[in-house]
Amino acid sequence: MMNSKYPLFILIFFISCHSDPKSVVSEPEIDLSGFILQDNFHIELIASEPLIETPVAMTFDNQGRVWVMEMPDYMPNIHGSDEDVARGRIIILEDKNGNGRMDHSKIFLEKLHQPRAMALVYGGLLYAEAPNLYFIEIENDQPKNRILVDSLYAVGGNVEHQPNGLMMNLDNWIYNAKSNFRYRRVAGIWKKEPTHFRGQWGITRDDYGRLYYNDNSNPLYGDFVMPNQMTRNKFLHPKEGVGKNICVDRTLHPLQSTAVNRGYMDGVLDNDGKLVSFTSACSPMIYRGNDFGGKYNGNAFVCAPEINAIKRITLSEKNLEIEGLPAWNNKEFLITTDQGFRPVNLNNAPDGSFYITDMHRGIIQHKVYMTAYLKKQIETRQLDTIINSGRIFRISQKGDKSKNIDLENLSNGQLCDLLKNKNGWLRDRAQQLLIHRNAVDVVEQLRSIAKNSENHLAQIHAFWTLEGMKFFDKSDLLTVQNDWNPKVIATTVQLIENFPNKMDDIFLEEILKKYDQFFQINDKGIDLQLAFLVARMGNKKDVNELLLKLNQRYPNDEFIAEAIISGMQGKEKLFLDFVKREGSESLKNRLNQVLENIKKGHPNRIFNRIKIGMDDKTVGRDLFNIHCAACHGIGGEGVQNLAPSLLDADLVEMDSKVVTSIILHGLQGEINVDGKPMTFSAAMPGLKDNEELTDEKIAAITAYVKNAFSLSPQGIKIEKVKELRNETPKDGELYSEKELIEKYQK
Repeated sequence: MMNSKYPLFILIFFISCHSDPKSVVSEPEIDLSGFILQDNFHIELIASEPLIETPVAMTFDNQGRVWVMEMPDYMPNIHGSDEDVARGRIIILEDKNGNGRMDHSKIFLEKLHQPRAMALVYGGLLYAEAPNLYFIEIENDQPKNRILVDSLYAVGGNVEHQPNGLMMNLDNWIYNAKSNFRYRRVAGIWKKEPTHFRGQWGITRDDYGRLYYNDNSNPLYGDFVMPNQMTRNKFLHPKEGVGKNICVDRTLHPLQSTAVNRGYMDGVLDNDGKLVSFTSACSPMIYRGNDFGGKYNGNAFVCAPEINAIKRITLSEKNLEIEGLPAWNNKEFLITTDQGFRPVNLNNAPDGSFYITDMHRGIIQHKVYMTAYLKKQIETRQLDTIINSGRIFRISQKGDKSKNIDLENLSNGQLCDLLKNKNGWLRDRAQQLLIHRNAVDVVEQLRSIAKNSENHLAQIHAFWTLEGMKFFDKSDLLTVQNDWNPKVIATTVQLIENFPNKMDDIFLEEILKKYDQFFQINDKGIDLQLAFLVARMGNKKDVNELLLKLNQRYPNDEFIAEAIISGMQGKEKLFLDFVKREGSESLKNRLNQVLENIKKGHPNRIFNRIKIGMDDKTVGRDLFNIHCAACHGIGGEGVQNLAPSLLDADLVEMDSKVVTSIILHGLQGEINVDGKPMTFSAAMPGLKDNEELTDEKIAAITAYVKNAFSLSPQGIKIEKVKELRNETPKDGELYSEKELIEKYQK
């Protein structure tokens, strides 16, 4: 039912067949004079057509070469016909003459159908081609020994709303946007675990492994802690620390009028036809190159393809909470009047710069969601003529040329030294290469780096490298000094949970003594990690006393309270009795809520994987999965910050004509879910303009929704669907809950 108010970013109009690129081409000249960059930054072309076409993602290998994923089979024409013809590819670009421009291309994989994302990890390539996630080894730039990692990686749903990302994090797990699963390969075996649902298109991380993402209307969400810490307790529904809207300012500053899907709605465009705020935010990137100067390190950059721009957001941290603000209130970091410039991916680079993947297409909206208004705008502006293109750009501050790098030939000792580098890309890749090589010969060197407080980022990487290699030692976790950077101490506390062997009672006593020292430091980041871990150590009196002291230090802090509860599944009642007299009301209230969730059998989203058993093979379910599940979930459970649960939605319990009217004409404004009013940043567009969704198919979706997610199963006749198609809302745009209730409730 509910789809996003605006396009995520994708595109597209494609006429001619995708021909193989020439292995070597002359370097075309493209006029970049129309690009406006702030602070004397420099943009240069790295690659363009005919070497690449319709790129959606890129990455670097250990030699610094550029790997590009192409998706020319998305919307081959404005009607979306022939989408089933697989023309996607993954290619390798090289700069043979050393001038910084790509002049050589080779195909690694081809005949892929709308490939989603890729990552060079574990000596091979992990890539997504819906619905599957594959891993394939690489030998002399050729694919070898492909294995299926997950057959359910991206099941159903529109390509704009399927999982993507595949980003290796500091904790040695691979994370995705638009997904609540993570992946890791250990001893050649792939592991899949649930995690918090994050974002829509694109995912990034900071130096401390905290994840950032967005949806099409909001430029930046993020987590204040590393993944899977706030959701360890099956019955805790965390409100703090995860999924926080970091930059609430959604304002954009276009140079020209904009064609967007809902441009006819009040407040979307200003009087000059310029877009007011984000409608297609995607692919955030935390800059970690450290070559742009201090004020840029740790900034977020977000793609705004709808206005042909990239926004810069400055981040600040206070008491573990991160806030983002636009760097400027009247301009963007990069913007152009070139309507074909469609930035859809940003990458930190091995040389400290960052790269932009420009899909370079005129149309950035799939047929499923495209309104008649946008179709007219596309024709008027001739956006459908911007086709058969694709570009990669490099952003640097001084216009210096990129430097080639080859990590493959570095020794393990040299890789250890790279953990001290200022460039986050190099630190990340060195960590993963050491783990992949199982570099046992440098374990002592890693331990030395982990204990050297001169470079706290190197320490953190060294600790996580030891974790990935399973070379933890008790001494590594007990030699921490109080004068170390608090984020290093917090890392060691967190890593206790990853200790490979069961902790004996003597070790636990040693840890508790050390934790008492850490408590005296009075740092919230350390205290938060203490709360997570100490709660898991049983109901010993000294454990509970330390947790109570943490609570009393932060009596009104929901974040700390939830961290304590997250670590103590199964011990909530005993701990509530312990803190009954001296614990804060905030802590006791949250404990009581968890106990109530246990009583009702109401787990949090990670554990609440609803499986639909009914109508499994019906047309309605298949259509729902394609057109509705991206926002509402396969099980109708909803998506945080994007769309409500259908299982408790008041409107779904009403007559089937209400559901059909919403599917056809859309919904906006406040709605009630389980009797409680809720507001979402995005409105739901109607599907009446989708030429493929006939009255019969709309009836099938209605029947499925009413049967699967409602207590009042009910179908609807095709003739009635036809009538409702012509019964438009009063304002001629979208329904509101109030109007539907007035119209249908007896």
